[in-house]
Parts: sequence; structure tokens; C-alpha cells
Amino acid sequence: MRNYADQANLHARIYAMKGRLLSLQDYAVMAREQRTFAPKSSSVQDLIDAKENLFREQIAPVIALVEAYDKYTPVFLAYLRQFETHNAKVLLAKAAGKDILEQWYDISPFASLDKSLLNKNLSMDDVTSLLTNTYLGADFKPSSSYRRMQMNLDISSARNIYNASSLISDQARKEFQEMILRRIAVQMVIRSYRLRVYYHWSEKDTRLYLEKINNRLNIHAESQIHSIDEDLNQHIETLRKSSGQEPSVIDIEQHLEQIYYLWLSSIFYRDFHSIYGVIAYLGLLLIQIKNLFRIIDGRRFGFSADAILSKIICK
Repeated sequence: MRNYADQANLHARIYAMKGRLLSLQDYAVMAREQRTFAPKSSSVQDLIDAKENLFREQIAPVIALVEAYDKYTPVFLAYLRQFETHNAKVLLAKAAGKDILEQWYDISPFASLDKSLLNKNLSMDDVTSLLTNTYLGADFKPSSSYRRMQMNLDISSARNIYNASSLISDQARKEFQEMILRRIAVQMVIRSYRLRVYYHWSEKDTRLYLEKINNRLNIHAESQIHSIDEDLNQHIETLRKSSGQEPSVIDIEQHLEQIYYLWLSSIFYRDFHSIYGVIAYLGLLLIQIKNLFRIIDGRRFGFSADAILSKIICK
């Protein structure tokens, strides 16, 4: 059934779904419960199956809303397609002979790529041809470099969700773009920090790289990046003074994700009649899915409940 809800009805549904998101106390119970998300065995395939089943369970309410209110359909589709970008990356990595977990995000009936593709012996050219025939094709640029093709997929995914705003009303478009720019800025700051730490890039090279990505995306996230960068630098300085040590990349990423989570939580209730609540909920659900994956991984590797909880993004 299509277009069976109006805006107020859909917003009310989202508010109810937000109320069912997990709290820190819920995560604590899960982390301490030995049987929580316990795979049948410690095999890699059982781990993949556990995550795939969990994802489908978590995403089901969103899939049910995709066609509920036609004015928001582009938003929900763009959200789901972020996960399909991961599937495309898995196919690329497999074709390139990389050792990866073949975990698949099932977004049917809105998928352009089918999981059965994992069973085929695809070459890089085969995968490239597949991708150019999907919604990613307009932005995806084939390259001889596997790493560059992965980056092109990230850029295509970001531009796809940002461009979805052109299909919604003026005020909702402005609110949607504000929130997506914030997310893109967080991801770009994380990426730049990785480049400086892991690859020893200079500040100048990192800045030029970010400018190049901004130009490829054809968006302007400079002010958001500057704001997040300032917060990050203050956080790093505080950690240096308190511990005398340089924070790890993982610590930095967790800090930025936590700040983003708090920001999403703060704007959810900004205006019932705006799209803020819808986009905030989708962002919070993505964080919840990642948190549940952390519990699965923590259980598999024998981490303590406290160690697992320390990696949970929540308040």
C-alpha cells in the first residue's frame, strides 16, 4: 500500500519509534546477559548471520514507511541506500581479492543489488558495470585503483543522500540539508584525522584533500567542518593535559560520534511538524544498529561488559 499516511501521521509514528530506541540501561543489560545475540558458534559465518538478521529486524520499521507518505519517500530511499553502498563495497573488495567479511545489508524490496551476487565470481569490471547501471551510476567513476573506487562510492553515497533533498519541499529541504551536511562534516573530520595519524599527512595535504572531496561532492560543509574541528582540538588538548598521552584514532572517532549522537538527540524534538524528527530518528537508529553490532563483536571476542559498554554511543 502506498501513500497511506499524511505528514502528521508519519511524524507521530516516528515519535513512537523513537520512544522504542534503546537506552544506556538497555545496553548495559544486554552487555551483561551472556546469551544476548550469542551466535550458534564462534564461526565467522555465524557472526555474519547474527548481524544480518539483527540488521533486518532493526531496519524493518523504516522499510515499512518508505512508501507511506510520498513526499518523504526520497528521504527514506536515500537512507536505505547508504547501506547498499556497503554492499557495493563488499562486491568490489571480493572482486579485488581482499579478505573481508561478506556481510550483506538486506534492504529489499528496495535493493538494486542482490545478495546472490556474492556467489558469483565477479571481476572488477563486472562490478563496475553493475554499479554504473544503478542509481550510483550518475556519480560513480570507475578507476583502475581499488582504493579510489571505494572512495568514489563514498562520494556517490554522500551526494545521493544530499541530492534527495531536491525532491522535497523548500523548508524541509533546508532542514534536511542542514542535518546531512553535519553528518558529512563529521565523516570528513574523521577521515582527515585518520590521514594525519595513519599516513602522516601534513595539515596542508589534508586540507587540500578535503577541498577536493568538497568539490567532488559539490556541497559546502566548510563551516560545519571548522566547528567540529575546533571541538575536536579542544577535546584532544583536554585529554593530553589529563592523561599526558595522545588519544588514539578510535578514541577520537568515538568522541565525534558521541557529539553527533547528542546533537541528533537534541534536535529530535525541535519541531514536531518539521522533518527534523524524521532525519534525527534515522540517524539515531543507525547508531543503535552499530551499537548492537559492537555487543555482538564484544561477545565473540570475550570482552567484559564494562569494556563493551565503554564503546557504546549513547547517553
